[in-house]
Amino acid sequence: MEDFKIMTKTHIIVLTSLALVMALCMSVPQAQATENVLRLHSIPAPAPAMTMAVPDAATPLIQQGMTAMGPTPPVTGVVGGVQTGPPSWPCFPQSAPCTGDPVGGYLGAKPEELFSIATCGVPFNQNNGRGGCGQLWWMFETAANLRCPAAGCPLAVAITAKQGTNTVYSLPLTNIGSIPSPAQFGGPYVEVIYGQQGFGPTWSTGAVNPTAGNVVITVVTQVTAGTTTTTKVKAQGNLTVVVQ
Repeated sequence: MEDFKIMTKTHIIVLTSLALVMALCMSVPQAQATENVLRLHSIPAPAPAMTMAVPDAATPLIQQGMTAMGPTPPVTGVVGGVQTGPPSWPCFPQSAPCTGDPVGGYLGAKPEELFSIATCGVPFNQNNGRGGCGQLWWMFETAANLRCPAAGCPLAVAITAKQGTNTVYSLPLTNIGSIPSPAQFGGPYVEVIYGQQGFGPTWSTGAVNPTAGNVVITVVTQVTAGTTTTTKVKAQGNLTVVVQ
């Protein structure tokens, strides 16, 4: 169905989502699941030579960052329903395809606020990774004191888009894989979750078609942390766009 992906610089995992296709970008070989995909891209935080502040015990284990939506990347990396290569963006230097950009930057879809209702209703094309308004993406950062078992901390996401009381898109909280302990990278790191986003019944069962006006998008990221006990921590981001 739709394509949602999660990016990291060092790992790639592909999993099934219930409604939106997402992807976890990690350096391990891709594991193809069924028709819908999720990817995650973890970014090691400061290099070992840099001095890192020790987080306070009260520091949130995950901190929500920017939430944005912009144009579909010129190259989606999807061919015939299979992710055969990296998309034009998101991209973290110096990984392909932004190997020439300086380290420490981030190449992402330019945030936009206005989208066409007609375009947003176009179904996701499983063959080429296109369809809908464009690419929705958001960031979150894990704290250095996040602790995960050897198998990693389970990761889940949810997305809702509403106009008043009308739901124009809904992805229930969905497990999309796991993330390692920040200590594995020597400190906190950033995650970017991304994918094509559309509105209406072609994108989400039970959703209604949007009308001209504001659409409020809410994204939720949940990490289940702990080694001897488990704690579910959530971060939430909101984005308002206009369809016309």
